[in-house]
Amino acid sequence: MTIILDPDAVRAGWHYGDNAHTEVQDAIARTAEAAGHDMADLAATLADAASDLDGVLRVVLGVIAEHRVNTEQCIADFLATDGTSAGEFHGLAR
Repeated sequence: MTIILDPDAVRAGWHYGDNAHTEVQDAIARTAEAAGHDMADLAATLADAASDLDGVLRVVLGVIAEHRVNTEQCIADFLATDGTSAGEFHGLAR
């Protein structure tokens, strides 16, 4: 199978992934604020929600990181095969 790919262009496009990673990290740093302060009867519920949000954001970071690794593996496979492979880029097979 022949693949046409510009590795530099793919990597340049990753600035969006890098930006998303940074934004999610910033959001994680603010989850404690999301619980609020002096919320009386809502304190426990808001703290639980903030904890849930923190967990979700950490999963998002993992997905971004895994996709980046998989994309780099695909680029490495492409470069190693001069654009020809056995039909599978292992980083995309997951």
